[in-house]
Amino acid sequence: MEVINTFIGKLFGYDLRYEEEWFTDLVDYDTGKEQRNQVWERPKRHWVLPYNVLLQEYRDKLKELCSRAKGIYNVFLFENPYDYECALTECSITAVGGETTTQLIKTYYPAETEKWDENKTRIQPSNIFAPIVKIDTTVKTEGTHFTLDDDTGIIDWTSGSAPNGALTLNEVVTANYQFYCPVRKDDDRYIETTIYKGILNMGDIPIIEVIE
Repeated sequence: MEVINTFIGKLFGYDLRYEEEWFTDLVDYDTGKEQRNQVWERPKRHWVLPYNVLLQEYRDKLKELCSRAKGIYNVFLFENPYDYECALTECSITAVGGETTTQLIKTYYPAETEKWDENKTRIQPSNIFAPIVKIDTTVKTEGTHFTLDDDTGIIDWTSGSAPNGALTLNEVVTANYQFYCPVRKDDDRYIETTIYKGILNMGDIPIIEVIE
């Protein structure tokens, strides 16, 4: 998948529009009362990338990405500048005992009653950001005590970190890591306008989170 964060960050900054979408089923009764049923346990995220006037060389890079995305068909990776890291306090999983794997999560608003958990996939590799993983208060070393699948966000303990490669009851796994957001374009069109030779206007490009 294409990681487009450096393209956005280094060339255009982070001037983009960000939205969160929830899905609630609303039932209105004849009495005037209403019932709200939560359909989605977590929000879906949207962005609008404001590509306006570009030089030809930057247009060519953006055109390549849009072409490889094939409209809304292909998924690529995006580093959300508003939400790309999980702190140790936001990723805490208590073992029920016997697990040989642990799925990385992020808990949003962990101290509040409205908190929610999200499984995180597409983890930034250790050469970009080395994750800190602990069992209780003991730091574990990737490659020695565990392996981490960057695509799925699953820790495998069978390399010998825990006794017999498995967690025991009430052991707490915490992790600090960074992640990408899988996204796709939100429409199939690609539009550009030539302003002058070598200078083009690309307009806004909407992208939407893909929940895996």
